Amino acid sequence: MGAPQPPQYAEPRKNRIWMVPVAAGLGVVLLASTVWAANTVIGGWFGGPQPETVMPSSSVVFAKLDLKPSGGQLANYAQFVDKLPDEVKDELDPESDPARDLVESEFEYLDYDKDVEPWLGKRFGYAMWETDASAAQVSDDGMAMAFAVAVTDEDAARTALQKVQDETDLSFDFRDDFAILAPTQATLSDLDSKVAASGTLDGQENFASDMESVGGDTLATAWMDLGEISRIEAGSGSGGLGSSSNPFEDLTGGEDVEGRLALSLKVESEYAEVRGDVFDVKSGDALDDYKAPEPGLEAMSSLPNNTAMAVGGSGLDSMAEQVWEENADEFGDFEDALDTEGVSLPEGFTQLLGSKTALGITDVQGSFDEVFENDFSFQFRATGADSDLLKSMVEDMSAGSYGSTPGVDTDGDAVVVSSGATGTGKLGEDTYFQRVMEGTEDSHLGVYMNLRELSPGDEIANPEQWGAMGGAMNFDGSNGSVVARWAPSGAA
Repeated sequence: MGAPQPPQYAEPRKNRIWMVPVAAGLGVVLLASTVWAANTVIGGWFGGPQPETVMPSSSVVFAKLDLKPSGGQLANYAQFVDKLPDEVKDELDPESDPARDLVESEFEYLDYDKDVEPWLGKRFGYAMWETDASAAQVSDDGMAMAFAVAVTDEDAARTALQKVQDETDLSFDFRDDFAILAPTQATLSDLDSKVAASGTLDGQENFASDMESVGGDTLATAWMDLGEISRIEAGSGSGGLGSSSNPFEDLTGGEDVEGRLALSLKVESEYAEVRGDVFDVKSGDALDDYKAPEPGLEAMSSLPNNTAMAVGGSGLDSMAEQVWEENADEFGDFEDALDTEGVSLPEGFTQLLGSKTALGITDVQGSFDEVFENDFSFQFRATGADSDLLKSMVEDMSAGSYGSTPGVDTDGDAVVVSSGATGTGKLGEDTYFQRVMEGTEDSHLGVYMNLRELSPGDEIANPEQWGAMGGAMNFDGSNGSVVARWAPSGAA
């Protein structure tokens, strides 16, 4: 699903360069911030308000960076950092304060130690909302925006921010242990009026529910009301939030989009996780007839324990059938090939893929890029597939080749096609597979990559320290989630 483009700001009265480093810096410092947080102890570290408590409930875009974790999360940071590959640790300075680097590079007139460090908190937020007040708008589509920066000493912060205001057109004020930074005083006034009328974002029902679904202890979070963004864009025609009147037009054919999107970054003791969730999504009538299959990644867990790359899912046959029903004309060649085997669609999808499916590559010879350039070892598993059909197709595809024909066997109710070197254990028993796929058993799609199988080279000196990557997707037609994880093995 497409995300809105950054807003096109009006011409500044002075210099709005302060907005650029703040926004960019929040993204660049995430990993360095984790290392720094894991090695830093500060008085009054735990608790305190979140940025959403000072932003208006009418916000349609919100993002925050939280470098003030709970005690348990701080311990997780330290354990995760200890597992990072040596070559990553060598690039990170645990004593380096990311905020210092940002201030010293972009605000040369400030002395970080004297002007900033004494008051700078560890939580940052950003929000955009629609407003009718033209003086508060930052784009032609009627959007206003503000940053929230946690402060521990309001008087010291006021002195420093006044220096910034003298150099730029920054306006600022203080609310509940946060400095609110905005392009104009009119924006601050509009924010106050919105909060007075409707409350703050943390009390907004959809936002609160979505954040509860995402879970707590996140390092970074972003949230968007896709329906409101689509409505604003369609009404303005200015492209302020996107390059067209509807930023989702390519996906929806110009239909309205409803629903919400949440993104989050979390660091646990064993892995780092990026997660995306969509809630109550509706794109015209595109999803009205969609039926989500039964979830489950059992076939993927049953692949050999020496699997280097894997992809698997549940209900791939029913998903393929729904695609075929909507685009039957595009399956002509595929249907002709199946016809030679005496198989017709849509039944052929289940005969080929089964209800639960997985493919694992078991020998990458040190390079993921060259897997499909040569003969490779693999195992394909399909629960409920037609073993006779798969055997016939394997024999036909192998005819005339110099390699050995893959074997076709059964394992319970699963048909198994194997070629080359496959282990005797199960992938689900691998420690790093368990870490990156934890809690994803009921997903519809899954992917896995064993980075330890890479060969040492210029880019990765010690692949045995890089662990594994994994991901999963779950959806039901209106709600869905995507999870991607990295579990390093540097301390193994």
